[in-house]
Amino acid sequence: MKKLILAITCCCMGGTLVNAQGFIDQVPSTATMVIKYSGENFSKAVPLQKLDQYGFIKDDFFKILRIDTLTSLQNIGINFGEDFYQYVSMEDTCMSFVTLLNLKNEAQFLKLIKANYGSSKKIIKKKGFSFLPISETSYVGWNKTKAIIVNTSYQNRKRYYYNYETQPTDTTVVVADSAIMMAPVEESDSTIIVADTTVVTYEKIEEFKEDDSYQRTADSLNNLKRELWEQQQDMIAKKQQQAAAAKIMSNTFSDNTRSIKNEPGYTKIVDPAAHISVWMNTENIFSLYSNYFNKGGYSPWGIPSFRNTPTPDGFKSSVNMYFEKEKLRMEQRSFSTDPKMNTLMLNVMNSNKNTELLKYVNPGNIGYFSMSINTEAMANYYYSLMRKYMSSSSYMSDYADVVDIYIDLLEIIIDERSIAELMPGNYMFVMHDMKPQIVDYTDYEYDEEYNRKEVKKTKKEISPDFTFAMETKKEGFMEKLARLPVKYADKAGFNYKEKGGYYELVFDTGKYPIKSLYFMVKNGKAIVTTSKEVINMTINNTGFATDMETKNSILNNNYSLSINTKRLIEKLETQISTDVNKKISEYLLTNMGDLKMESRIRDGMMQGTATLNIKGTHNNSLEFFFNMMDAINNIIEQDKQEQEKKLY
Repeated sequence: MKKLILAITCCCMGGTLVNAQGFIDQVPSTATMVIKYSGENFSKAVPLQKLDQYGFIKDDFFKILRIDTLTSLQNIGINFGEDFYQYVSMEDTCMSFVTLLNLKNEAQFLKLIKANYGSSKKIIKKKGFSFLPISETSYVGWNKTKAIIVNTSYQNRKRYYYNYETQPTDTTVVVADSAIMMAPVEESDSTIIVADTTVVTYEKIEEFKEDDSYQRTADSLNNLKRELWEQQQDMIAKKQQQAAAAKIMSNTFSDNTRSIKNEPGYTKIVDPAAHISVWMNTENIFSLYSNYFNKGGYSPWGIPSFRNTPTPDGFKSSVNMYFEKEKLRMEQRSFSTDPKMNTLMLNVMNSNKNTELLKYVNPGNIGYFSMSINTEAMANYYYSLMRKYMSSSSYMSDYADVVDIYIDLLEIIIDERSIAELMPGNYMFVMHDMKPQIVDYTDYEYDEEYNRKEVKKTKKEISPDFTFAMETKKEGFMEKLARLPVKYADKAGFNYKEKGGYYELVFDTGKYPIKSLYFMVKNGKAIVTTSKEVINMTINNTGFATDMETKNSILNNNYSLSINTKRLIEKLETQISTDVNKKISEYLLTNMGDLKMESRIRDGMMQGTATLNIKGTHNNSLEFFFNMMDAINNIIEQDKQEQEKKLY
């Protein structure tokens, strides 16, 4: 089912232009995540007919969908030209991933389903639609115009440890004609029926308690109890999952859904004109991950891990993607409808940029990442988040007053202002260069009698040349921290020395890609770098001549990232040895442009833009991605064929 959804999603990234229907009406307001694929916009970027021509579509996705290679994607019953939605729902003790499709031919779609899952599956007729259980977790529903695919997982599966092993161990176990039953027994009951013809009383058990057979019998009974318990939980999960899927489909086909389309938390940050939009209820995402990592978990008090609590005031985030002529553009937005929480977030971004950090960005660098936040505001922000999320969690909801006092105590103990003085929130990381370097390593060879022998060899590795710098108002403390290893270097067996204003950690020659790491604290900056040039500049109060575009990006944004993909790929090429990887690298050099990301506060919310430029003869960035996948697939297939020829 996952492969089917992946294939359909890939195909939906192209389509033919038709009148779109409002499937947004069937996306519930309680959704945790919503993904929209714009059929109309995609149809202009990569028509469905063009998708049929890609080799990897015919060779790979057609096989996944069990479609004959002579068949067109236009003839599988799905209307790829209309808007296509996917969403995550956390309701009725189940987490469900739902796909909403428009159909143009019910018979063709049914043929596709039968080809993937066999004609023996029983179709269930429900009010207004057909329902087909594909597996215990996957279900398909459809009528003449719509189709729904639901993958669902029961979240409140009980653990055997908390729910059975703590119960009295006296049980009656009956095994007869492949039917297994289990039930608690009274204290006076002293019989275990192991099979149709065998009866063992507790009095008889006393006779062989000293024998190993007694423990083996006890272990067998415990294993049987656990197995029966797991079977029972499987049955409960299956029933709940099918009920959840059926409910989602019934509400959808009957238009009995309170849509997300009018919710301010959705409409404010999702652009209807985007090619793809991804919307997330961040607070529910936290719950989703909590449920996943505690799946089946019950607290010692027996509280279930799944709890579906409406969170209308939580943080909402979106990413709107646009496949433009010469670039892929992604617009990110985040805000909270709760004014208090939103103000806390805005305060975090209220930070003065440190112009001194600009000096470490050299022209021609491979990439850099700059961050500027208010650390003190960040601490206060996290206190509010902790109080909000811990108080509403399944384990702690009944102890909200205790949580409140606990967080108040943290605020008293932790001095946010001192932390902010140590690390005000301005950081800069620069990858200046990546140079090949010969390093030594130990390999092992074996003689004819399999005696192992150490062999010293060399290999070429990339040596990164980087700088990390951060602002600090606690120079004294940072200086103590940098000086501390000097005292223990000889005893610990590492080469760390004070060099007159800075410190150097020297690595054994030929063993590591990095020769030296330098540490320095000066003029409100703490620096870790591999570059002696950066150290000398800092000593002399000079810096690199950073270009104006980079300066403006860093100073006008809380986050700024730039990667020179050409330089990065060229440096990584030095590590490439196979012909196939060299050809892929050459293709990327010819067709992929630079990556840039910026983020700051605009219009009362955090907004960011990321762009990936493209080169070559592509009509747009969406076509570039399909062309790239097709080109890489062809390179790999050609290499495979050449390797096979060499074998004969």
